[in-house]
Amino acid sequence: MPGWSSQAILQRLTSQPAGNSSVSGVSPCHSMLGTATSVLKRAASQNVKVKGRGDTLNLFHPCAEMLFTARRGVCVVCSLYNERELLMIPGPTMVSPRVLRALSKPVLSHVSKEFVEGFAEALELQKRLFMTEGTPFMLSGSGTLGMEAAIANLVEKGDKVLCVENGFFGEKWEEIVEAHGGVVDRLRFEWGEALDLKLVEEKLEAGDYKAFTVEHVDTSTGIANPIDRIGELAKDTDALYIVDSVCGIGGMPLKMDEWNIDLCLTGSQKAIGAPPGISLFCLNDRAWEAVEKRKTPIADYYANLKRWKPIMDNPRGYFATPAVGMVLGMLEALRLIHEEGLEARWRRHRVFSEAFRAGLEALGLASFPAKGYEAHTLSVPRIPEGVSDPDLRGLMRLKYGVIIAGGLGKLAGKTVRVGHMGNATTNDILATMGALEMALMELGYEMEPGAGVGAAEKVLVTHGTEA
Repeated sequence: MPGWSSQAILQRLTSQPAGNSSVSGVSPCHSMLGTATSVLKRAASQNVKVKGRGDTLNLFHPCAEMLFTARRGVCVVCSLYNERELLMIPGPTMVSPRVLRALSKPVLSHVSKEFVEGFAEALELQKRLFMTEGTPFMLSGSGTLGMEAAIANLVEKGDKVLCVENGFFGEKWEEIVEAHGGVVDRLRFEWGEALDLKLVEEKLEAGDYKAFTVEHVDTSTGIANPIDRIGELAKDTDALYIVDSVCGIGGMPLKMDEWNIDLCLTGSQKAIGAPPGISLFCLNDRAWEAVEKRKTPIADYYANLKRWKPIMDNPRGYFATPAVGMVLGMLEALRLIHEEGLEARWRRHRVFSEAFRAGLEALGLASFPAKGYEAHTLSVPRIPEGVSDPDLRGLMRLKYGVIIAGGLGKLAGKTVRVGHMGNATTNDILATMGALEMALMELGYEMEPGAGVGAAEKVLVTHGTEA
């Protein structure tokens, strides 16, 4: 089919009344008119042609999306009639059919015997996941709620908090601490840089801190911080050790009690493999003692853990209605984790990470985080020169049905982020690497076809991974 004049299509579209589907050669759906017009204007400004499939340009089919490939000077229209897309972003992640079936059951009463028993089991499995004898909390919300709850309950006005940062989410703690009247002391490293534990130790020894915060995995950079070694420093200080493991727990080792972590938090939607909507965190006895001995009231109602603890001790109680369906979905996700076994699950994530990084290296793509500190739950490669982020991710999704994430914060347009956690399988790793390879080649990046997939396969075969 010959290329369509973007100017001509624009003129036809903008002159048609809403609901008119009689534009010759163009199949419209006016709900997508704004998006299409924007893309076509870009194409028209560079006087390029628009290509479609078949005899009709299905620009506005409900499943159609548009991708502008500047290198080729073509506005490509791709219609994905297959509803299945491979979600390989660093959260939310793909959900097991077992979890979906649990979520699809009729809604139960929050005081029914079935729900109360399910909630109690989920809380016990959460403790096993965190490897703690502390108190588990499972509330409606995201990982950010866990961060808020940690500071709202442990920090009082004027308390000093050390925020150890080497990425976007490490810096997020600052705003939360300041919002609750705490005094922030920042120990900042470059994004993706390994923490200097000597500097951390010196800060903890010199400062009179109520608490200090560390990211287990910062999803902006793909770095994994050595929270076990930091835990060795924590046992020699009065400061409460708070760990954000939103993108770590369930995919990487985390031993809350053994590593002297006082409060650890995560979300349901990443390596745990459930949909977003549940905030999970645990407090040990030292952290709970700090809550009990506060001199001032907790300045938060919903996140006041004194109100929630009786419910977590006995789910028959009531403070606020829990997310009944999501809790039962979480229960099934936690059952799956423990059926697989923590050691086996950690190993699977490590092998997938090594396989994907081997593929990236074979393609000549540099990983952003410091070598030796890469997370097992996601990879963050730098985008090669001459390739644009929207073109790369757009082509991967529209043509190959694989969704990855763009760079975050100051890394936007410079990196992409690929999640390989939770319920990811060997096939998912290879399909994602293949889609990345083909998209890069179509965008003019020179490589040996199949190099990335081949390198990933070698790692997977060597480790004998079954998934």
